[in-house]
Amino acid sequence: MDTELIRNYKEAEAKYRGIFENAVEGIYQSTPDGHYLIVNAALARMYGYDRPEDVLDRVSDIKHQIYANPSFREYFINEVEQKGFVRGLEYQVRRRDGTMIWISEAARAVRDENGNVKYYEGFIDDITLRKEAEAARNRMEKQMIQAQKMEAVGTLAGGIAHDFNNMLCVMMGYIELALNDQQIKGPVRDNLQMALKSSHRAEDLIKRILVFSRRTETELQPVRLGAILKDCVKLLNASLPAYIDIKLSILTEEDVVIADLTEMHQVIMNLGTNAAHAMQPKGGKLEYELRSLEFSTGETMASLPAGTYVCLTVRDTGHGMNHAVMEKIFDPFYTTKPVGEGTGLGLTLVQKIIAGIGGHITVESEPGHGTAFRIYLPKSTEIPVAAPGSENMILPGKRERVLIVDDEIAILSMMQQRLNQMGYRVITRADSLDALETFKREPAKFDLVLTDYTMPGLQGDEFAEKLGDIRADVPVILMTGLNQPPDFTRSRYAKLRTVAQKPINFVEFSHHLRRFLDKNHSTSVSQ
Repeated sequence: MDTELIRNYKEAEAKYRGIFENAVEGIYQSTPDGHYLIVNAALARMYGYDRPEDVLDRVSDIKHQIYANPSFREYFINEVEQKGFVRGLEYQVRRRDGTMIWISEAARAVRDENGNVKYYEGFIDDITLRKEAEAARNRMEKQMIQAQKMEAVGTLAGGIAHDFNNMLCVMMGYIELALNDQQIKGPVRDNLQMALKSSHRAEDLIKRILVFSRRTETELQPVRLGAILKDCVKLLNASLPAYIDIKLSILTEEDVVIADLTEMHQVIMNLGTNAAHAMQPKGGKLEYELRSLEFSTGETMASLPAGTYVCLTVRDTGHGMNHAVMEKIFDPFYTTKPVGEGTGLGLTLVQKIIAGIGGHITVESEPGHGTAFRIYLPKSTEIPVAAPGSENMILPGKRERVLIVDDEIAILSMMQQRLNQMGYRVITRADSLDALETFKREPAKFDLVLTDYTMPGLQGDEFAEKLGDIRADVPVILMTGLNQPPDFTRSRYAKLRTVAQKPINFVEFSHHLRRFLDKNHSTSVSQ
């Protein structure tokens, strides 16, 4: 009988040892003070050890050697001792080489006859792949939600852009008219200037929203990033407080990238003004650094292929950001600025612009130690275009006669006054059909026609075509508040047609007028 019992015992022991040693799950027993009593081969491999004996020999403090977050060990002990067991407990542990994995644990507390805990025993599954898949799915869901937000914003922006820009055109035009009156001085002039400044902010806001919706056209061309940087630093030196010390280091002449010049100007200025805000009220140092670098295969980050890049670093000594803030800074409408000082669109726009030209942006920051943004753009070997010169003076007219057509009386009156001030002779019409009859009666009378796009009767492009049929050499500028201006490329009169975006910047518009009129000077019929 004793012999049979011993044989049965040995068979049972061998069976259960086989299960223990060959199980795919990790199995263990450990003491409350953090020592393993026994582990199986699966758990040893999971933790990066060759044999179970290596775990027993080298792990003497489970709390600090195994747990990624040592304080979670206290939570585990509290749960398993109060409830007697835990099931499906998920947390991160540290492998022998320092890498982290996710595990799911089921365990119980084994007690002696007095109710004291002798040891814990449990089963552990490696769920790292599942956790990574969940994280990837969450990222994709966030991206989809953000894309839906941007689509909604774009739809809204496209719907209101025309009316919004028309209103801005009226407000800004009449404010500028008032400011041109030198008799207006003191607080009244200051108030008007503040109103104009706010109008420009509103104009910038609608442009940013339209960029998000992909409803604005960009002009990608080879540009020198260093030249744009120098121009932006000049503007920042003039506009930022004196307590911001701006440094510029251009460490490469190989700085040509394919980009939209205006958009890159926005990127640089936005990062600079954000940095200045982060250094309030004490001030600090704002550094721009430009250099070139080359990534070989296997060295690149994110989705950047191997190749040569131009790297722009924007670094400040401001208050910095914690990890939670850094995760949100590129989200639309997220801002740390007080109400009225920021829209939360700046960094989202920066990220969108950089991604749109095949680049990548990273951020490094620590509370109290400042922030560094790095932008990587593919280097181009194309010949760069020249940066535009500054045109900050209104060019006067030469008594040319202009017909202005717009169904918005407020815009019509404002445009008439502004062009009269600039030296043009102006006739206005609020109806496109009436304007067409006026032109038919004396087609040789007008040097140029300036017309709105969205009007009852005839749309602006239709009106322009009928003018051309009457007199083929008449130049026509079409004004529009729409974010997608009409295309004249198929018009028979395309060379004498162009578009001006509302609200009108009259400095730029005056140069535009002169280039258009002087180019057609040989066909001018001004009386």
